[in-house]
Amino acid sequence: MRWVVLFLSLLQVAYGLKQDWVFGDETRRQFLIERFAFDADGQLEAELHVAPASQLARTSILFVHEDDLMEDAAAYFQRPYDAVVCILDAQPATTRMDFDDEKTWHIAHPIERAGFYYVLFAHCGAQDTEVSFSMRAVFKNPDGNYLSAGDAPVPLIYLLTSIVFLTAGLHWARVLHANVAHIHHIHYMMAVLVSVKTLSLFAESMRFYYMKAHGDTMTSWNEIYYVFMFLKGIMLFVVILLIGTGWSLLKPHLNPSEKQIIFVVLLLQVLNNIAVVVLQESSIGTQAWYYRDVMHLVDIVCCCAILFPIVSSIRHLRQTAETDGKAHINLQKLTQFRSFYIAVVAYVYFTRIALYLLAASLPFNATWISVLVGELAALAFYAVTGWKFQPQSQNPYLALQTTVPLDEFGLDDDDDDFGFGPAKA
Repeated sequence: MRWVVLFLSLLQVAYGLKQDWVFGDETRRQFLIERFAFDADGQLEAELHVAPASQLARTSILFVHEDDLMEDAAAYFQRPYDAVVCILDAQPATTRMDFDDEKTWHIAHPIERAGFYYVLFAHCGAQDTEVSFSMRAVFKNPDGNYLSAGDAPVPLIYLLTSIVFLTAGLHWARVLHANVAHIHHIHYMMAVLVSVKTLSLFAESMRFYYMKAHGDTMTSWNEIYYVFMFLKGIMLFVVILLIGTGWSLLKPHLNPSEKQIIFVVLLLQVLNNIAVVVLQESSIGTQAWYYRDVMHLVDIVCCCAILFPIVSSIRHLRQTAETDGKAHINLQKLTQFRSFYIAVVAYVYFTRIALYLLAASLPFNATWISVLVGELAALAFYAVTGWKFQPQSQNPYLALQTTVPLDEFGLDDDDDDFGFGPAKA
């Protein structure tokens, strides 16, 4: 029994809607097919089709309430080490579809207990048995809402945050217009990033409104969203990398090492965005869900890579501040890049670690909170970055100081430079 793997997979977020699954020659003993949050008086309807050779005893589809599943997980860890436990025996009263009983292959009934429901496949028969089946399910909450109970406010959240980002973009345009003499190329790229982010959020809100009303993703907003999501992911890392290298702010050109980093990160982000599309178009139970692991790994590598140019710029500014006679200006820039380094680290930690922990801890009717917090974190990061690197002759926030020790970053003059040579001014 792979209960530990199964239990961890339950933390994944998915949208139920109208779902169709096809599983061929499955050898997994048990796995999660879907998770959906029902309010009271929601409606569950499902239909199963099993290949004749797969109509086996002790093989079923289970619809399990979260409270029952947690009790079973606790009991599993209290069992004797060598005891054989089958989830079918642990859930005798659960709504189920038995593969050897065609009368159970169609169910339709209202939901009385609100909460998360897990659709599980379990085979407790002979080892290495191949099972083939298909299934269609319709999960619906009251008031015609096909979204999971906690996701009902998500379309409005995306719409409102798109308006907020649009407002921020217009403000940034006014800042650029008022400081034409101090504009660098990176400032235009920051404007493009905010515009793409706004369009991505708007397309996502329209996509969710359609899913909420119709229960599927057969809408052109789906393709529009994926296009802008792809562009936003690429642009975000490009802007962070270019700011980190000091391009157009400190120097007009990139050195070969910086170009290599940008190329690698862009390539990884292309792979990451492909994985995101595969994930969002696949149900949890399919083998395609393992793209999740690739996505997380690639995302972490990209987040680590974008920190290296910032460290290199900090080191370069520290050296030039002491040697070129422009200590006052370079110390200001050093303070600027130090703050940016801290902001990037905080943003990466929050969105890649803390946000996942928050989402996993929320009750079934409050999963929208993680979406709102994530977008607010993005807004805060964009705002801080724009404020610190806005085009003006003097940035009033800069703290004038005569020494800025690198050990504040966990660095000193003897630290390895990660393979980045001093940037050329």
